[in-house]
Amino acid sequence: MKKNKFIVVFIFFCFCFFNCKNIKQDAFISSLDSLNFLLDKDSLNISLLNSRAKFFLNNSQLDLAKDDIDQAYNIFKNDTDVLLNRGDIYFLLNETRISKQSWERCLNLDPNNMDCREKLVNLLCAVKDSGCKSMIDTLILLHNGMLSHSFIVYLKEMNEYRLAIELLNNNLSDNPKDKESLMMLSLLYSDTSYMNQNFNASLAEEYFNKIINIYPTDSQVFYNYGKFKQNTNQYKEAIELYDKGLNFANQPKNHYYNMGFCSMQIGDNVTAIDYFSKSLQIDPSFLLAYHARAYLYELINQKEKAKKDWKNCLMLNPSYIPALEALSN
Repeated sequence: MKKNKFIVVFIFFCFCFFNCKNIKQDAFISSLDSLNFLLDKDSLNISLLNSRAKFFLNNSQLDLAKDDIDQAYNIFKNDTDVLLNRGDIYFLLNETRISKQSWERCLNLDPNNMDCREKLVNLLCAVKDSGCKSMIDTLILLHNGMLSHSFIVYLKEMNEYRLAIELLNNNLSDNPKDKESLMMLSLLYSDTSYMNQNFNASLAEEYFNKIINIYPTDSQVFYNYGKFKQNTNQYKEAIELYDKGLNFANQPKNHYYNMGFCSMQIGDNVTAIDYFSKSLQIDPSFLLAYHARAYLYELINQKEKAKKDWKNCLMLNPSYIPALEALSN
């Protein structure tokens, strides 16, 4: 009886699986067939060509998408939907010059087209174009002082810390629990690089603790907080924070590596070796962990173990200079 019941369930599962698969396949064919049928009747319809180009783009058929969008563009060069789609397709084809031209033309035709504007800003900022900052300034005005996190990241990369902080606070005024804004503020205030004139240890602490209170199981927060403590030479506190983050991390190799570094800084070399070893258990190709462990093995006079780790470094990178120098002595 149980056997018969199992067979019935198995047949039902197979029927559902293959039927769903067939439905998806039929929907794919049906959509394409409809577009093909309509284009057979009206081959110069740029709206249909653009729709089929989007269809091919969404199904990763970039060559076919390019053929259709080129045909639509050659028929009429001033359709903003075609220009928007043309930019997307050529961007994925790594022809960013044409993407840039398409989105610029789109904006010349319709300065209020936010899709074209934001895609162009992303492109300019990604390639570090000199026009990136002014385009972001325009976006800020158009969005009444609000800006998405992806653009704020570019501001940080341009060392525009003050403006980035202002915009993140604007986001928080709208949503006080916005995790990404809180996270970015904690990183900006804890950034110890010499370019950051807005470093503020007290505010960094405040934001790290605020995030932990709202999101107590986020391993990345504990990692970032630990890194801040590490960068400010508070090694014991850093180890405690990395350790707390271990409870929620899936692959904590960097937690263990940094715990090893901090332990080494306070002179606890044996514990540091243990942490580096745990990091290597997670990722046996972690070259820096082999380097650090080899260095410590030499410090505690375990030459053979050090030699083995230097060789492991060379297995990963045959031209790794520290290992070559260590093994030549």
